[in-house]
Formats: sequence, C-alpha cells, structure tokens
Amino acid sequence: MEVDVYTCDAVDLPRGGTFSPTTCSLILGENEAVLVDTQYRAADVDEVIQRIDTSGRTLTTIFVTHGHFDHYFGLEMLLERYPAARAVATPAVAAHIARNIVAERASAARFFEGQALDNTVVPEPLAGGALWVDESELRVIDLEQADIAPTSIVHIPSIDTVIAGDAIYNGVNPFLAASGPDDWPKWVASVGRIAGLEPTTVIAGHKSPARSDGAECIEETRHYLASFIDLFETCSDSRELVSRMTDLYPDHVNPSALVMSAVTAFKQKTRPEG
Repeated sequence: MEVDVYTCDAVDLPRGGTFSPTTCSLILGENEAVLVDTQYRAADVDEVIQRIDTSGRTLTTIFVTHGHFDHYFGLEMLLERYPAARAVATPAVAAHIARNIVAERASAARFFEGQALDNTVVPEPLAGGALWVDESELRVIDLEQADIAPTSIVHIPSIDTVIAGDAIYNGVNPFLAASGPDDWPKWVASVGRIAGLEPTTVIAGHKSPARSDGAECIEETRHYLASFIDLFETCSDSRELVSRMTDLYPDHVNPSALVMSAVTAFKQKTRPEG
C-alpha cells in the first residue's frame, strides 16, 4: 500500500490575504483506492482525477476529515466522474457538514469570488470505525479538537501513516481563528493522541510544498500551539503576538493565517462578558 499526496498551491485571495496550501491523499492498494479529502478548485480536482485514472485503481470511497470547505468541496465534481464511489465522514463530521453547508458555500463564494468550486454534496455517516482498501484496514479516529471540531484522522497501521487533516500543520501557520482559548488545549491533546500512534509518516491538512511528510511535524505543531497559547497570555496585543510568533517560526508559510488567528484571539480576549 502507498499514499500519493497532492498539495495545491497557496492561493492569493481576491480581497487580500492568502489561503494555505492544502493537501489531499490518495491511498492506493493493489486494486482499490480511497481518497482522503478532495481539494476545492477545479484545476486541483482535475489533477486528483488524473492521478486516480493513472493509478489504474478503482476509487471506492472519498473520506472527509472535517467540515472546512477546502477539504470537501471537490465532492460533487469527483462523484460525477466516479459515480460508484461513496462519500463518507464520521457521523459527527457528516452531521456538522449537513448543518453548515449553506454557510460554507457562502463563505467559499465570498472568499474566492468564483475561483472555488460550489458543492451541494454532504458525505454520508460512516458505519463503524474503519475504511478498507482491498483487504487492508484504515482506522478512522475522531479527535476532540483540531482547527475546528468535530474532526477526524485516518490511521494506516500497515504503513505507519496518519492522514491528520487539520489537526497537524507542516510548515504552515495553523489557523486558530475558528477556535478559541478554551479549545486550544484540547487541540494540543489531539496532537498528543496522534503522537501516541507512533507514525513514521504524517500527512498534514496544510503543508508547505517544500516539506516532506515526516513525523517531526507532530512536535512542531504541538510546540507552535503551546507557544501561541503562552504568548496570547503575555502579549499586549495581536501585533505583538504576530511579531513574536514570526520570530519563532520565520519560515512558516501563509502569515495571513497567523494574523487572522491573532486578531480573532484578541477580539475574544477583550469582548465584554455578559
């Protein structure tokens, strides 16, 4: 078994800022294939389709790790090409997507102004905690928190690999703006659960194209989150937080994610109670 990882380019947003490079993973057995996450722009989904076709395998399943549009808005295009495939997510993630798909469609349209696909497909709840490629088991694990909750990962024990969705970032500033101070320690705990699986390969939901898929990104993500949490408590404002984090991680791509995370965090910090 092998995993073919495709990472799209970072995208300059029409209204300013950058969207992080995003991964999807094609798990290839001898005869079958499972795709984890989908990409969200037509050209990138076309590249995924080409890779599936070139592999000669039958795509049986598309698994969605969580409910951010960049990880599942390729579903409609992919299922049109592979109508026999099924789109699934854990029950919690499937329910989250069903509740939020209208808002996600509006968000994608607003941010990308036509550059992103639209999508109306909601994945079905996955029965049981496993997927299969030929006779090999892929373990699906719910996590309490990543950049959003609910979220999930795929563990492939036979090749010591974890497809981590947005629980792990690799050379990219993590997006903390969709969560808050009460959520961040839970995210750190989720990173610890991934570490406990002792993978040798970890495929982050967002990674710098220059990076490999080595397991060192687990500890890097844990350290980044811990640093952000500590500095959030001690910095006077979002600008100082951005500056201090940039000093610690000067090579991380997409500073826009860091800026948005810091600004959103300090808005929560200064919001009046009651």
